[in-house]
Parts: sequence; structure tokens; C-alpha cells
Amino acid sequence: RSGQTHPLLLPFVLSLFMVILFNPIREKVRIFIDQLFFRGKYDYQRLLKEVSAQMTTLLRIDDVTDLLLKSVDENLRTDQVALLIFEEKSSRLQVKQLGGAAVDSSWEEIDHHPLVAYLEEVKRPLSAALVKCSGLSNYEKAAIIDLIRAWKSSLVVPMHSQGRLIGILALGQKKSGELFVHEDIELLSTLANQSATALDNAKMYNELEKLNQELERKVEERTSDLRQALAEKERTQEQLIQSESLAAIGQLVAGTAHELNNPLASAASLLQNSAETISEWPETFREREEVIDDLTFSLKELRRAGDIVRSLLGLTRQTQTYVEPVNINVAIDDALRVLHNQLKTLPVSNEKNYEEALPPVEGNFATLGQVFINIIKNALQALEEGKGVISLKTSYRRETDSVFFECRDTGEGIPAAHLKDIFKPFYTSKPLGKGTGLGLYISHEIIKRHGGDISVSTEPGKGSVFVIELPCKRGEG
Repeated sequence: RSGQTHPLLLPFVLSLFMVILFNPIREKVRIFIDQLFFRGKYDYQRLLKEVSAQMTTLLRIDDVTDLLLKSVDENLRTDQVALLIFEEKSSRLQVKQLGGAAVDSSWEEIDHHPLVAYLEEVKRPLSAALVKCSGLSNYEKAAIIDLIRAWKSSLVVPMHSQGRLIGILALGQKKSGELFVHEDIELLSTLANQSATALDNAKMYNELEKLNQELERKVEERTSDLRQALAEKERTQEQLIQSESLAAIGQLVAGTAHELNNPLASAASLLQNSAETISEWPETFREREEVIDDLTFSLKELRRAGDIVRSLLGLTRQTQTYVEPVNINVAIDDALRVLHNQLKTLPVSNEKNYEEALPPVEGNFATLGQVFINIIKNALQALEEGKGVISLKTSYRRETDSVFFECRDTGEGIPAAHLKDIFKPFYTSKPLGKGTGLGLYISHEIIKRHGGDISVSTEPGKGSVFVIELPCKRGEG
């Protein structure tokens, strides 16, 4: 009939209504039951997430073990929790614990104990009750139970990494008196495995740190060795310089011998003439003063020759003292006399501008004279074809109580790239065999030993200026 409802419509509507509402209701009922009966399980999940996140950031073994012990203690509330880790290359256990009496870890050959072998086999937490129910021999059961009790533990949890046992987590009774349930076992197993991996990573990081420290130590040792080698090289170089300076001075002596012949020859000639004249004169003569002047000059020339020889010997022995007052103007003029033979054969104009009332400096006349010879000779050699002007100037500065000597030439100048090297030993711009490269170096060392300073400025194509500053009074040392 048209007014009757189909008999299957009502069951169909009710079924559809139940399908639509069943899943949301079921989910809410599950959440309520889980929160009522398994609240701890969700706490464990939260704990695992938090611990896992922290474990990935820790690189120190102590930080990993502290986090593991603190997490277990705060969440399981046992009367003690101990972490026993096998020492590297040793059968002993390193113990770290919270609460309870100290755990005795001094078991000999613990890696051969039945507990270790059994934990490596079953790879799960053990209690004394579980050991009693195992298929182990009575001896093995007794040994394991004795060790667990010696550790004052209710539960031992193995820590495995890469298939090997690296440690044991030993827990006492819960403070609440409750037993360890399945969720506790799962939580502890997961924490132990995560911690084992983190400990392995921390050990590798520590090994890397040790390698870095060892590398830094070796680098420091090599650096120290390098410093010693450089110092030894400098000492060897100084000895070589000394040897080369002796060789150079040998050449200088050979060249200077010619210069020495002039004052010595003139002195000998004057003395001979004086002797001949005196032998022919009567006892009373009018030229007595002239003879005396000649003899005095001859004596001065001979003394100057002796000073030159002594200065050369002083350079080879490095034993000269610098205590006599030296008039720089006189020392420069004597240097010019030594170089007279070279100057007179060259079209060189020699200009002198001396300060008259120049105070003396404390030093050694002969060695300072050698410096002036080297500087003036260097200026001569800088002149193109020996043509040009050499200007010599002395002055005194009251503010520094120093005497200055300036030697200016109109030569080609010194290339800027070479300025930093001219006072170094063996540097020379002369052709091979024409110079030793020690003249300016020796001059520099003599001036430094006098407490002074030597410098040079140059302009390409317009010449160079060497300036020497010498203190009137030498400081200590």
C-alpha cells in the first residue's frame, strides 16, 4: 500500500546513524580508558621524545649518563639507579649512580661473568625472578642472582650498541613498592638502547677531540722544532757571516795594503830626507822647526796606518771596545785620506759642510773610520762612470744629543725594491766577483754597536743619501 513504510527503511537509517557516530565515540572512549588506566604510558612516550631530542645534541659521555640517570630517577622513582659502563680495553666497570648505597663494581673479569653472557644473549631486562625461571644451570643462576643482589638491584637492563654489550643499567625497588610492569620494561629498554648509541657517539667525539689535541700538540712540537731550527739557522748564518767577513776583510786588507803604502811611503820618505838633511847640516841650523813638523806628520801617518790595521783586526775578532771620544769631522777627513788615490783619479767633486763646534761621540775611532770609508766608497761606486758630486755634512742636534753624518751622491740611486736588502749580509748590486755584499752590513753592525742608527733614502736618477746618527753619550748595554 501507498501509506505503508518500507519494512527495511528504519533498520537502514539506524545502521547509517550508528556508522556515522561510532568512530568518534569509539575514539573518545579509547582516550578516556587510556588516560584512566594507562596514563603512565603516555608520560613514557613524552619522556622518550624529550630524551631522544636531547640525546642527539649531547657530545660528552658525562652529559649522556647524567641525562639517562636523571630521566630514570625522576620518572620511575626507584630507591637507586646505577649505570655500569665497561671501561675501554678493560674488564672493569665504571659506575655512576643516584641514591642508595655504593654499588661494588670491583668484580674481577666481569666480562666473563655468566650475567654478561646471558645479557648478550637475551638482550632484555632481567630480574632475579626471571633468572630463576631461565634455562641456565644452577651454577649460572646462583652466580647471576648473587651479582644482582650485590648490586642491590631489582632489575638490570642491558645497553647494546652495534651488537655488543657496552653497559648495564641497574635499578633498585620503586619507592612506591609497585612492581616493574611491561610499560616500564619497554621504556627502560628503549632508553638504554638510545643511551648506548649516544655513548658510542660521545666516545667517537672524545676520540676526535683527543686526536685534535694530539694533532695540536704535534703541531706545537713541530712549531717549536721549527723555531729551534730557525734559531740554529740564524746562529749558523751568523757564523757564516763571521767567516765570510773574515774572507771579505782578507780581500779588504789586500786592497787596503795599497792604501797603506802611501802614508807609510810618505812617512818613510820624509824620515829618510830628514835624516839625510840632518846629517849634512851643521850643529846650528835654521830649518829645525820644519824638520820637526815633517817628523810630527810622519809620526801621525804611521799612527793612522796602525789604527787602520787595528780596526781591521777588530772587525775580525769582534772584541773592540768603544770608550774613546771621537771627533767625527777628523774621522771623516782621515777616511778621505785613505780614499785619496781613488778620488784623485776620478772627475768627482767632493763637497764638505762640517759643523765646526761638533761635540765628540763615545766610540772607537778606527772602526767608525772604517764605516765612513765604506759609505764614501759606496757613494763613489754609485756614480756613473765616476762622474758626479759627493757631499759630506756633519751636524749636531741638541734635542737628541746626537751627531749626524750625511753622505749624498748624484748617482743613479737605488731601486725601491732593493732598499730593504742593502744592509743584509751578502747583498750586492755589483757584478759577480766585484763585491762581497758585506760592506754596508758590517757598517750597519758597527753603528748599532755604537748605539746609533744608519738609514738611506734614494730617488732614481738623482742619487742616494746615507744618514748616520751617533749618540754623544752611549747608553748602558
